[in-house]
Amino acid sequence: MCLSNCFNRFPYLKEFHLYIDVNNVAHHGSDGNKAPKLENIIILGEHLRKLGFAKEKIHYICDPGLKYYTDRRFEFEALIMDGLVVVAPKVADEFILSYALRHDFCFIISNDKFREYLSQLPNKKWIEERRIPFMFIGNEVCLCPNISYEQVDLLPLDTKNCNQDNEESTLNVLEKIKETSGVFDLF
Repeated sequence: MCLSNCFNRFPYLKEFHLYIDVNNVAHHGSDGNKAPKLENIIILGEHLRKLGFAKEKIHYICDPGLKYYTDRRFEFEALIMDGLVVVAPKVADEFILSYALRHDFCFIISNDKFREYLSQLPNKKWIEERRIPFMFIGNEVCLCPNISYEQVDLLPLDTKNCNQDNEESTLNVLEKIKETSGVFDLF
């Protein structure tokens, strides 16, 4: 289902946090020979604001080296200095997932399927329900969440609960992470 259709039918979805995989967005459409595009990040941000997401609900997280490779380096650095984009101390994926685990529900905008972290997450469905794949055509973006209308009805309706940490589920996840091998720093 298209994200704008979700918001027409379920306007409370705008209360959930959005974590944006900035590296993934900036590299979209780049064939490896081109620099990551700042324009992709700007287009996505404008689209999310048009959909009605509050600025404080949108979190842009990138890898530490991205600022050196973007096509508009100084403008990208200005976004970092303004606090719009947060630079992770190491791989951004780990921090995006760590923040996402702190919520009963949130969205992650990325085309990355996070396969290398599946054994450390509650289950494969957890990431499938939260991840929103995207596509750019010219100066437009299309977001397409992997959640059905039936699943949306099951999401927490109480916005107070949407914004608070769910200690029980987070503790269960932390226990599961202890039992697995691999690198995944939650803090």
